[in-house]
Amino acid sequence: MTDQEVIQAFHAMWDKFPEPVTITQRSREIIAVNKKAAEFGLKPGIKCSSIGKPEDHKGCLCNKAIDENEAIGVAYEGPYGKAYGYWVPVAERPEWILHFSVGRAVEYPELKR
Repeated sequence: MTDQEVIQAFHAMWDKFPEPVTITQRSREIIAVNKKAAEFGLKPGIKCSSIGKPEDHKGCLCNKAIDENEAIGVAYEGPYGKAYGYWVPVAERPEWILHFSVGRAVEYPELKR
């Protein structure tokens, strides 16, 4: 799969997700953003670590996810209460990760079963 095919697949799967999602590489350069991330001003070519305040990136686990080739998630206090951040390696691209949070940009109603 070419880089462009990976990026096209990313958009097919993540453009309608209600939270910002990026593909970011080890250098912290953003490779691709979904529509919600673009609404927040993220764009390919910028460093994710340049967004917001430096302390916002203190717990970044990008390198750990890449080095271990495993998905890593953390819970933290977000604007709407508990939120969850994830770094997920991208198959066939050892230096790329999918990065997103749930509960950071959207307040989700409690789901009924």
